[in-house]
Amino acid sequence: MTALADGSTSDGANKGGAKKAGPPIWFAVIAVLSLLLAVVIMVLTVLGIGIRGTGPAPTMASTGEAAARTHDEVKTALEAVAFQVQDPQTPYRPGESAALIDVPRRLLQVILPDDPDKGYVVVYELPTNGDADRAGKEFLAYLRSGTGAIGYPRDAQFVLQRVGRTLVFFEWSPEVSPDPRVADMAATLATVGTAIQP
Repeated sequence: MTALADGSTSDGANKGGAKKAGPPIWFAVIAVLSLLLAVVIMVLTVLGIGIRGTGPAPTMASTGEAAARTHDEVKTALEAVAFQVQDPQTPYRPGESAALIDVPRRLLQVILPDDPDKGYVVVYELPTNGDADRAGKEFLAYLRSGTGAIGYPRDAQFVLQRVGRTLVFFEWSPEVSPDPRVADMAATLATVGTAIQP
């Protein structure tokens, strides 16, 4: 026994044999595995093998002539019934089905004095009429499913029209959209092109 400065005693048996306290071994295992995962992701990226998430691409491909024609047709139809139409000043992206995530699109916005953050119309441009029809049917099924409905108000109503190889989409809610003309806007959009059928 050895006397210590504070008056206590120490047994010399632990001398040189005591383990120092430190982090558990699983900390080191997690650190090594995390480092290994980061290296694998970097190697895959360098090789051009992307690990793709479910979100949309950061930038959309530019739309072409078909979307421009549909944009003008929608604008003309809305202006004919005294709506003011503009290219949106703020970004907008609706909840959409997987088939439309990377599809080029063009936006219009109707100026609704009582609801200035709404009134967006999306024109999607697909490669062919058949592609537009297929994507439209998938989108309609998505909007009617539990998954699609989560992103919209419970009383949401949709206009989904096909114009050649483009789709025109507008959503509104009688409960959430306070502007009294929003129903007239939806009715006008329903006259452009052909409604997508299930």
